[in-house]
Amino acid sequence: MTASPALALGTVQFGLAYGIAGSAKPVAESVVRDVLAQASAAGVTRLDTAAAYGDIEQRLAGLIGDLPFDVVSKIPALPLDLSDDDRIAFVRNSILRSHDRLGSLLSGILFHDGELFTGDTNTALWDCAAQLCGQLGIALGVSGYDPASTASVAGRLPLAMTQLPGSALDQRFARAAGVFKDCEVTLRSIFLQGLLLMPDNEAENRLPAAAPALANFEKWCAMHHLSPLGGTIAIARSFPAAYCVVGVDDAAQFEAIAEAWHNAAPMVEPELACNDLTIIDPRVWPKERKS
Repeated sequence: MTASPALALGTVQFGLAYGIAGSAKPVAESVVRDVLAQASAAGVTRLDTAAAYGDIEQRLAGLIGDLPFDVVSKIPALPLDLSDDDRIAFVRNSILRSHDRLGSLLSGILFHDGELFTGDTNTALWDCAAQLCGQLGIALGVSGYDPASTASVAGRLPLAMTQLPGSALDQRFARAAGVFKDCEVTLRSIFLQGLLLMPDNEAENRLPAAAPALANFEKWCAMHHLSPLGGTIAIARSFPAAYCVVGVDDAAQFEAIAEAWHNAAPMVEPELACNDLTIIDPRVWPKERKS
């Protein structure tokens, strides 16, 4: 892994209305084309997508055109109550569909539900996917929510890649990073879906439980003469990952992130870490925003 991650671009906003701070609709196709061109010009080579991100996986190759990107996609979460044979068929069909849509752009694929493999079960699913990915020349891994649980998977299965959350508040990956020395790690959620970049009153209104942790982060940024964007990126750049994937709603957002990424020096700040999952895990955030 590199000492500091390379910037990668996520595509979830291109297919879905996404994030606590996101817009209420997917990004327009003309804007997507502008962002992709800008990202390529800034040296970004990796895109992250998924079949579950609306229709973006099936549109992405056409939007990329001749731009020099490679793409990592994801096998959707398995439907409930499938037989063992149907589960294997679902995984195979998912990989083949992503490959059909993306062709030679597809460099890797992750199980979107990495928790499938936290126990000793489902090895047949992994073996099926690994055999097919080997035939197609695609790296295989898992997307995880808990770095410790994903580390246990990495101890049992030959993960070529994984995707894990990490941010100024969520520093669990930094504590488990040594387990992934032979695995390409992509860091995600460095902005906590935009929560770390919101004005104080808006962030507190969206997620009241986070107010003390956000106040602590804001104080730290002020002490180091950093904007929230600069602070989040400085800490993300200290994590020993290969890539750090960010999502944007427009070209101006990407330009600001790319500039901050270029200028930020990595900063290790474990005192900002928060272990409260109601704050650092968006899956358990309140579903409805406060008005």
